[in-house]
Parts: sequence; structure tokens; C-alpha cells
Amino acid sequence: MQISLVELLMRVFIASLFQLKFKKKQMKKLLLSIVLLLTTIATNSQCACCAGAGIGATNGDYNNGILTLPKKMFVIETYSDYRTIKKGDAPEEDEKLLTSMLINTIGVRYGITKKLTISALLPYVSLRTNYGSDSGLGDLIVLGTYSIYQKNNLNFAIQGGIKLPTGIQKDSNFDDSTIIIGSGSYDPMVGLLASKKWDKLTLNGNVLYKKSNPGFENNYYGSLSTQSLSLSYKIKGEAAICSLDENDKKPKTNFGLTANLGYTGEWLDKLKEMDIVDENSGHYLGLANLGATFSYKKWAVPVTFSQPIISKMNGTQNDFGFRFRIGIIRAF
Repeated sequence: MQISLVELLMRVFIASLFQLKFKKKQMKKLLLSIVLLLTTIATNSQCACCAGAGIGATNGDYNNGILTLPKKMFVIETYSDYRTIKKGDAPEEDEKLLTSMLINTIGVRYGITKKLTISALLPYVSLRTNYGSDSGLGDLIVLGTYSIYQKNNLNFAIQGGIKLPTGIQKDSNFDDSTIIIGSGSYDPMVGLLASKKWDKLTLNGNVLYKKSNPGFENNYYGSLSTQSLSLSYKIKGEAAICSLDENDKKPKTNFGLTANLGYTGEWLDKLKEMDIVDENSGHYLGLANLGATFSYKKWAVPVTFSQPIISKMNGTQNDFGFRFRIGIIRAF
């Protein structure tokens, strides 16, 4: 298992990628970036043979270093990502500040050839404040992953895709503001993935960049970049869920367990409204990740805990807290 996020169909991949914004009907704004990494989003895991087959710069689930799915393999997966936000110096007047959020995602992946995998991820976000909660559908992410090099357990792949504006915009349930989950824009995404395997150890790295175009009300919600590096260790079993071909040696057990640790970085540009830069937006966040993946036959359950170790928030913003992510994956 590799950690990104997404964090890429799950940690980016897992990252994925969509943004959450509370907008007052006057001027002041609070912007939070949610990376499912792509995902994670930005703090997810990466599937052994499906490391790059996920959506964002982070995402996935086991540990053999292969970056695309076998030909004609289909994978469906769902994740729940719980994120906390620390109480800080950001003012709370008409706009109520978030205390936590829950990001539920569903994704699919398909191996068109042994070198090309396509994937899609759709999030549903629940927001919590001290004054109530709200929820809504986020932006759909579609990515293609193409393997460009495979030799001596060293692998490289490239990614390309687009974020589609399926995210909702509506009046908030807990204050006099508008909730925007997504950006309202078509945003291109590109990425690079690499892996190296040694017996029970696998090293994974990936970078994903999303260029934001003008969205709702012609506002700019900030381009996003995620980077991740993770080391996974196979404790028990094999990643049979992503066997490369039918001639692969049958594993001795149906059960598998992989542990991993890693680092995920996410950079978000400052937003602009009416061409005016919001100095209290944008950040660089560095996360330490610790996780495990439990697998049985064609099923897998990845679990990841992430803690910020670098938090550089522009202007006056409250810091992010810990993140916890759990998923269920089924291969066909």
C-alpha cells in the first residue's frame, strides 16, 4: 500500500480534487481545499498493482509497484475521509467556521490495456460547524494513466485528465452565506508517477497538478499541486487482487496485510474575486501518513491516519487538524 492525496482515484489521486468555499453575500470569503487525492486527495493510499490507477496524486491500496491495472480489470471503490480543523485566530462573524468535514467518494477504474487505465471519482461532502451542518455533491474527476516504463521492478507512468463542474452551489443551512463545493470550472490535470519494488518493500512517489480556470461568477479558486512519497512493507500474503496476468503464481493465502508510512504535500494558490487577490487564502500543507491495507481475495480495506507537520497558511486562517481515511475496494 502506498500513501500519497487521494490523495490519486483515492490519496490523489485520491489526488482528486475539488475545493470547498463559504462565500458571504458581500465580500469576505473562507476557502478550504479538499484534496481526495487525488487525494486525496491528499492523504490516501495506493493500490499495489493499481498505484497510479487512482484518481489523484494520491490514492489506492496495496504494494507491488505496478502503476496501471491489468487489461480488462474493473475496480469499484468507496472511501470515507474525516478531516478536522483547529480553532484559531480566523474571525467568526456572519460566516461560521468549519470544525470538521466528512468526504465520501465513489470511484471506478478500468484497465483498457496493460499500459492504459482510466478512472473516475465523484465526492459527496458533509460540512460541520458549531451552528449546524450541510452537505452537497462535489466535482467529478476523470483521469487516464499510461505506463511509459517497466523494467527490473522500476516503473514510471504519466497521467492526464479533467475536473468537471458537477459540484453544487446553494444557500447555507447554518449562516447567511453561499456554499460552493467545487469550482464551477473545467480544470485540466497532469501527473507523474514512479515506483520501485524490492521483495517486501515498495517505494512510491507521485506529483499531480491541477490548473484552475475561472469558475462560479468568473472567480479564480486557486490552482492546486500535490506531491507524495511513501514506503510500504508487505507483512503477510500477496496482492492477488491486482495479478498482472492469469499465469501469475497463485498466492499461498487469501489474506494480505501491508503497512506503510509516507509524506504528502499539498499547495493551493491564493483565490481571486473580481481580480482581487484574497490574502487570507491559499496554503502549503505537509502531512505525515501512517496506514495499513487489509486484503482478502478480490477485496481490500485501506486505512490511513494523517497528521500535519508543516502548515503554512497565508494571512489569517485556521490550521487543518488530523485526517482519518478508510476505504473498501472490490476488483472484478
